[in-house]
Amino acid sequence: MKKVQFPFLYILVLFNVCAGIQFPVQVNGQPHIAKGIQPLIQLEGQSLHQLIPRDTRPLLLPEEQEAFLQELEGHPPDWPTLQSPDHTEQSERLFQLNRARDEARLIHKNILQKPIAFLWSGFLRQYMPEYEGYSVALGPELTSTSWGIVRFKPVGLPDYLVAIPSLELVTQIRRQQQNGEQIAIGILFLGTLVADESLIYSFSHDQKGDGMILPVVQIEDVRYFLFPPNPASSH
Repeated sequence: MKKVQFPFLYILVLFNVCAGIQFPVQVNGQPHIAKGIQPLIQLEGQSLHQLIPRDTRPLLLPEEQEAFLQELEGHPPDWPTLQSPDHTEQSERLFQLNRARDEARLIHKNILQKPIAFLWSGFLRQYMPEYEGYSVALGPELTSTSWGIVRFKPVGLPDYLVAIPSLELVTQIRRQQQNGEQIAIGILFLGTLVADESLIYSFSHDQKGDGMILPVVQIEDVRYFLFPPNPASSH
């Protein structure tokens, strides 16, 4: 699987990230398993697509994202005509585009309501004994497509983001962290597009002139995974 750009990490505080999300409750001294507290899956001989439920549409690869946008939007915006040296004028053009497209895509309710899956990246932080897992720092993946740069925007992230490895993995991870290594992981988000503002068209701040599409997704579930080790890196 081709690795897409990962320009920066958002370090998320594990508590009070999103207003309105309840804290996990404790039963008999043990924390309740919330949707952000999940096993750390090893992808040995397993496709990433196998982690996605059958009723959920995978939007992991550029071609999957392009096909999805084609069905939902019909055609990409004319990015050059939206650009302007005057940022106020450019903002107004983008506002008008987004408002028009928000209204137009409401006819595609079957697409808007279908669960989708997308990727972010992250790494393991400190060990949390009460969960027997590691807190997770995460950040967006940017995918270059023929439509522009796609960057998914999750809404309703869990308060707790904790990846729980196997006992065997815990020993390995501790040793790697003691050696100063950063343990990179993948995060698979599952959810549905927010109906009223499902896509946002904008321009990249980092790559001037590049159009950007931001699907806004209400998060319903999370999966954490480790990519198989690269054999070349062990030599």
